Amino acid sequence: MNKYLITLFILLATALTAVGQPAEIEQDMFETMLEGDKAVIVAVHVGAEDATAQQQIDRFNSRLQQAYPNYDFRQAWTTRELINQQASTAPSRITTPDELFSQLKKDGYTHVLVQSSNIINCTEMQFLRHAVETAKEHFKQIRLGEPLLSTPADYEDAIKAMAEAYGSDKEANILMCSGTASVEDSQYAMLDYTLKDHELTEWFVGTVDGYPSLESLKKQLKSNKIKKVHLIPFTFAQSSQSTSSTLQEWTQQLQEAGYKVSSEMRCLGDLDAIMDIFENHIRHAEKFRRYSAKEMKLIAR
Repeated sequence: MNKYLITLFILLATALTAVGQPAEIEQDMFETMLEGDKAVIVAVHVGAEDATAQQQIDRFNSRLQQAYPNYDFRQAWTTRELINQQASTAPSRITTPDELFSQLKKDGYTHVLVQSSNIINCTEMQFLRHAVETAKEHFKQIRLGEPLLSTPADYEDAIKAMAEAYGSDKEANILMCSGTASVEDSQYAMLDYTLKDHELTEWFVGTVDGYPSLESLKKQLKSNKIKKVHLIPFTFAQSSQSTSSTLQEWTQQLQEAGYKVSSEMRCLGDLDAIMDIFENHIRHAEKFRRYSAKEMKLIAR
């Protein structure tokens, strides 16, 4: 199954739900456990470049371990470069999701519950879905929680967390998103629209590598006669070096355009309210099993 088929599966599930077709069934995965079965909670991250990003990853991992104290815990990273970088300084090597699922099978685990720290349904999230789907034949149960922004309610909860964490008394708050330069960026456009729908007119969205771009953001700031802006990284965990570099670049360009600029160094992984959303997603995955594409096709008849 390639990435385009994975995307099609996601769109099919969304479409069926939108027209009233159920996409999941209530079924607690841990209630199916029998004597001798083993369960494990898995956290999946892009990876950490430095101690700053590692702290946010550690907070995420601790939150999942606290939510499921009776089960074993493992983590996987998706960026091999960061895995290799980590392996040079750590006593044990962190693996990719595929490698971890293979090891979990060898270790006799039967029930696997996975949650990633992805922000949107990006390409990395799609490949993780593929890894989980491929591993299904090896476990009695394996399920995956959704990324941060998955439902309209998630967007609302996220912007509420932003407003409470950073305040709304500034002339303009700009959420700096990574961006993908693909159709996936429509999720960031939805974030921007949700802000406006909730009359948070002093909040704006821009992406580093996609849309809305910094140039489109400048047009919005100009039309709204904004003079002061506050930059906020909208990423889960970011290295202090790369975050500082992007903030410096945007600060310089906005200052050259005539704006007074301030910035935040905290990322989403620093906010408890954001962690609440991720925990809600893994608990939902625990309680509800998504229908397969074949099952949804039969239901849709």
